[in-house]
Amino acid sequence: MSKKKFSLIFISIIALFVAYNFIVWNLYTKKILTTTDGLYSGDLVRMGYISGLAKPKKTRVELPKKHLEAKDYYGQKIDMITIGDSFSNGGGGGLNPFYQDYIATNLDFKVLNLQNYQEKTRSYIETAYLLANSGFLKKAGVKYILIESIQRKVVQRFVQNINPNLNETLPNLYKTYKFKKNKPIKNKNTDKKNKTIALPQTQFINNGNIKLVTYNILYNFSDHAFISTVYKAKLTKDLFSVGNKDLLFYKSDLSRIHMNNKKNIEVLNNNLNNLAVFLKKIGIDLIFMPASNKFDLYYNYIANNKYPKDPFFDYLRPLKKEYIFLDTKKILSPLLKKGVKEVYHVDDTHWSSIASSEVIGTLTNILENKK
Repeated sequence: MSKKKFSLIFISIIALFVAYNFIVWNLYTKKILTTTDGLYSGDLVRMGYISGLAKPKKTRVELPKKHLEAKDYYGQKIDMITIGDSFSNGGGGGLNPFYQDYIATNLDFKVLNLQNYQEKTRSYIETAYLLANSGFLKKAGVKYILIESIQRKVVQRFVQNINPNLNETLPNLYKTYKFKKNKPIKNKNTDKKNKTIALPQTQFINNGNIKLVTYNILYNFSDHAFISTVYKAKLTKDLFSVGNKDLLFYKSDLSRIHMNNKKNIEVLNNNLNNLAVFLKKIGIDLIFMPASNKFDLYYNYIANNKYPKDPFFDYLRPLKKEYIFLDTKKILSPLLKKGVKEVYHVDDTHWSSIASSEVIGTLTNILENKK
């Protein structure tokens, strides 16, 4: 082969490679891997490279009252503290992504959202003990602590030996959480709650363009494209505004079902009861809100369902509780029965404002009836 012919073949291959990436990127991949004009797609279409089910959205907070984050706290009195995972931190985005804002609006509560105290604790339960033992809860006048966790991680997080004696000095607590010493000056030109989810910058030539084509071919032969962390199933009912009765859910919704056995759920309930009794002694009520897995919530509507049933809520419901239990599956299931769309985001593992509004509406009724 002559050098000229070799060079021509080499240049042609490079040109085809660049052209392929350019076309796939601009037509499909860019839509799910980048934020454009404040619009972003959900985590499931990003992980599964399923651009056809992407429903780009913007973060919009329209409720009249907002919750506080650690950086907003400067010593004011607090009615409720929330501790949880991405569901407690605006995961999924879109309209009113923080369920805490519904609490603040419905109940006129000052709600402070805190992260797990990673300096010393292994779980949200231990963080609650530490906050109490440090004297912070009493000083802040807290009346309720809400602990939230996605269903698939509850056992992993809370079925363990809990240390109820964890403590911290208030100065160290303030330093770790970066609480303010004085009331911060608000910048009227910015709204921290409306900031969009920032996705990593990605060049148009990337392995996602290969994955997108490969995954979408393989999804024709496997419900998780053999190698994807995202499952794709058909529903018997049209419950989303995008797709043809398609349901996307996370692999761990299935792989962790075996952990939700009766023994583990009893240990979970016991750990929560111990915390609830401890908190009641200082005038605080515990609320536990396990966020239903998307797979479990939509389980009864999966066509030709070959998947195992998750018994998490079935085991937890009948147990005696010292805490307020927000049964999110029971609360949200009637919405699906009515045909309400987008209870969870079609392209994301998180619920939408429809779900958080419904769940917190139930909590509102519970707390108002306690008065």
